[in-house]
Amino acid sequence: MVLYMILTILGLIAIGFIKKVMSLMKFSKDFDFLYDYNEKYVKYLNNYLGKRINSEEENKLYMELISKSPKAQRLLGNDGLISYKPAGASYMHNNYQVLINTVQALRNPALMSEEFSWVNNMLIMKMAIYEDIMSEIRGNMINPLILLSEGVQFFVTLPISLLYWTGLIEYSTLNRVSNYFIFKLLNFLIIIIGFLSAIVTLVTGWEPFIKIANKFM
Repeated sequence: MVLYMILTILGLIAIGFIKKVMSLMKFSKDFDFLYDYNEKYVKYLNNYLGKRINSEEENKLYMELISKSPKAQRLLGNDGLISYKPAGASYMHNNYQVLINTVQALRNPALMSEEFSWVNNMLIMKMAIYEDIMSEIRGNMINPLILLSEGVQFFVTLPISLLYWTGLIEYSTLNRVSNYFIFKLLNFLIIIIGFLSAIVTLVTGWEPFIKIANKFM
């Protein structure tokens, strides 16, 4: 019984570690994408913005920025949305997608001015956020209690995870639902019960404990 409890805890810690590794890989991949996109975006601003240079290289770079802009905008999330009032306009755009709309105006820079620097700033700030997240994940990967919690959470949120793996929901939805209070509470209770069971098993053995408990019932 003791061996079973130890193996269960170690198994949950291993699952938690794997989850952290997968999260780190995902954030690292997204960070690399944003970094590469920002490099090419800045290159376009420096070499082609407002210069009316029509070349194969310009067209290739422009098409790449356009085609990848939806993914870049998605990775920016809420950090890439603003309330925006166009110059001279009397109306306001809510949840304005800065990156997508700005990239589309790269060949018509007269339509915009400071917006071009906004995109660069947003990408840099988002990359800084990703760096902080990845640093936190690396720290958590050496904390057995956090890994244990992640292992338990894996099974608690498994039905929701299945929806994500089958493509029915996005990662942002999975992450939001997994952080609901009810899931965190259930996760906490399972860990506490598991620890108490392990202590009881080590100190008295499970069957003697049941006999003792029955005397008080």
